[in-house]
Amino acid sequence: MAEGARYRFEPLQRRGLVLGLGPAQIAVLTSAVLVAFGLISSARGVPATLAAVAVLGLGVVLCRPVAGRPALSWLGIGTAFVGRRRQAGAAPPGLPSSGALRLPVRVWPPGLVLHELVPTDGGGPLGVLLDRRGGTAAALVRAKGGAFCLLDEAGKQRQLVSWGTVLESLATHRGSLARLQWCQRSLPEDTSPLVAKLKANADPASPGYRSHLALLEAARSWRHETLLVVVVRWQGGLARRGQECADLLHAEVAALRAMLRSTGTACEPALDGRGLAGAVGAYIEPSLQRYSDAYPWPLSVEERWDALRIDGLWHRTYWVAEWPRSHVGPDFLSPLLIRGGSRSFSVVMSPVPPDRAAREAESSRTAQLADSRLRSQGGFLETARHRRQAEALESREAQLADGRGAFELAGYVTVSAPDEAALQHSSAELERAAGGARLCLRLLYGQQRRAFGWAMPFGRGL
Repeated sequence: MAEGARYRFEPLQRRGLVLGLGPAQIAVLTSAVLVAFGLISSARGVPATLAAVAVLGLGVVLCRPVAGRPALSWLGIGTAFVGRRRQAGAAPPGLPSSGALRLPVRVWPPGLVLHELVPTDGGGPLGVLLDRRGGTAAALVRAKGGAFCLLDEAGKQRQLVSWGTVLESLATHRGSLARLQWCQRSLPEDTSPLVAKLKANADPASPGYRSHLALLEAARSWRHETLLVVVVRWQGGLARRGQECADLLHAEVAALRAMLRSTGTACEPALDGRGLAGAVGAYIEPSLQRYSDAYPWPLSVEERWDALRIDGLWHRTYWVAEWPRSHVGPDFLSPLLIRGGSRSFSVVMSPVPPDRAAREAESSRTAQLADSRLRSQGGFLETARHRRQAEALESREAQLADGRGAFELAGYVTVSAPDEAALQHSSAELERAAGGARLCLRLLYGQQRRAFGWAMPFGRGL
């Protein structure tokens, strides 16, 4: 919701059948009630009563949220994590026979294949990530914007209005676009060229030479890069529909670049196969950016409960569980985006068709009214969170009725470090920066392997 140049996000919508409870939770509670009733009916006395109370208590415990998830969800996550640990150690698929990259190449995470296609309109080669599981194809574009944080409030407002116009066009247009993702990462910049230039041009006997040299050698500057991922729907075999896929991606990328020019954002053409492989490889291991023919996919992946080790580099991925609920300015993400630290921020968005968005808004509004009536009948207090959710649902329904577009979105933040101690330090800095941005980050325990793939420029994560 906008209030002048201030913005507030909707609370996280917790979908459920009754009172926010999902089907599995309702099934567990129903089973617990039936078992407790059977114990009391079949065997009377204090032991049967205690057993029934224990069964009911166990059902409640299994349905209560722990660190934002029901215990049943943690049970499934833990089981899947143990299964993956047992399968660890298999050789990575698709290793090339030489140092040069050969296309197509199977990549990690599984289900993705890298190809290079040529559109029919005479454009250059187009690097394409085919997702066989999701039935989508993705292309990557490097974006180069201006210094947003240095603009005045009016300039920031104009930029946001222009970006909102782009999103409105993508949400209301019935095209082939399935998802749009932007990934921003910060990496340490090599200061050795500046040191060499100082040594070559400055007089060692000049005052301040040694102090400037020591400052440059100890300094650590950071370089920022932004990638846009354009994802279209793709079905069928590559031999039969590969050309159609390339044409769709080329058209969507061209349309997006044309719209972004109005926001002051310059976009390079879509990356070719080698450029795409280099960009993805640099996300996994930044040092690969210096070697254009390096094998881009990980050779070693070790998953821990709260971290992921890939080729000697440690990563930890968080999910943005809550966006700011209080009013914030247009640059509220600055503490996360411009501060030093080897980290990446990714937001993946999917336009919702207007008819489906209207149905979901009406269904959510009906469920909210039913839950509110049940709470009042049961004597439960209506909290400020419940009132805020009701206001957000009513506002969303009104906006859809006015013809506004709707998006599903998810945000992920990944922090990287060379060892576990540095990872802990970088994670603490990231969490403090997230507090400054008024974001609620949730560490994805037991899902670090999948979560890192969601944070990568693959168009996944919804």
